[in-house]
Amino acid sequence: MRFKISDFKVLDVRPSQKREVIDYGVEMVGAPLEWGETTGKGIKVGIIDTGIDINHQDLKGRVKDYVNFSFSDRKDILDENGHGTHVAGIIAAERNNVGIIGVAPEADLYIAKAFNKDGTAGFDAIRNSILWMIERDVDVINMSFSSQTYSQEYQKVIAQAYAKGITLVCAAGNEGMSEGGSGNTIGYPARFDETIAVTAVNVDKKRADFSSIGEEAEIAAAGKDIYSCYLDNSYATLSGTSMATPIITGAVALLQAKGIRRYKRRLTPEEIRLLLHIYSEDLGDIGRDNEYGFGLFSFGRINKTDYVYNNAALRTRGLRRSDLFMNMLIAALLLL
Repeated sequence: MRFKISDFKVLDVRPSQKREVIDYGVEMVGAPLEWGETTGKGIKVGIIDTGIDINHQDLKGRVKDYVNFSFSDRKDILDENGHGTHVAGIIAAERNNVGIIGVAPEADLYIAKAFNKDGTAGFDAIRNSILWMIERDVDVINMSFSSQTYSQEYQKVIAQAYAKGITLVCAAGNEGMSEGGSGNTIGYPARFDETIAVTAVNVDKKRADFSSIGEEAEIAAAGKDIYSCYLDNSYATLSGTSMATPIITGAVALLQAKGIRRYKRRLTPEEIRLLLHIYSEDLGDIGRDNEYGFGLFSFGRINKTDYVYNNAALRTRGLRRSDLFMNMLIAALLLL
């Protein structure tokens, strides 16, 4: 079996970013509202992708362990594609007064390079990457790739990670709508029951035209024109469900950090899913639908215009809806 990372578009590349910025996707998910309590410190985030620019100024302090399963040199994780570095920046780019800030800027990154420069991988690389993540007891795995490839062995290793309490966040795919708009275009691993399928929206909270649809769609996040880290210490704007997925992965890292801080344990994948569902702003058809799933996840469900463009003012208002709700919800879950 061969895998390929979902097609994505590189819209712009900048050699440097001297003034630190927060991308609209990070704002839309409400991450800054949580940073007063946690920035994801100590949470282990696995990324299976094309590697990483390990010397990037926004990422070099975040990488805790890495491995290469795409060829024989296990310690060569150089990203020659750019996809993996962009994903890593969305999740955990540091607050260091330059560049960008990720959703969980103090999360620990565990990088498994499974994809070559051309964005392809064999099944052994995918399986070995997941098993490596299990051995390191990561809290969440980001899988920003999608294909129609399925096998029982593939499903088995996904189920194995899930059984170990790892939350699996996957790109729905960039196949758009099928002809007629009624078919299922979501790929694997997002179609597995154990994974969270992430679809993409734009700044106006409308489905990105490339975003796959199907009954497995679970959560939506910003995925069009996302600004993050790129090759050779640069920055780039990319579009794809590959970009929406790490926003949700970063949000999971923040939820896990909150759970550990307040309840002294890791939240289960089932608890994480429930939180994601309930915090989501319903978009499209009422209830869960094939384009947005349960809707757009955010720690603070705030009007788009005010939230994205006037976020500084919002922070001063103390909008922390998540604190009260999470206490109530997790307390109830623990009593079950």
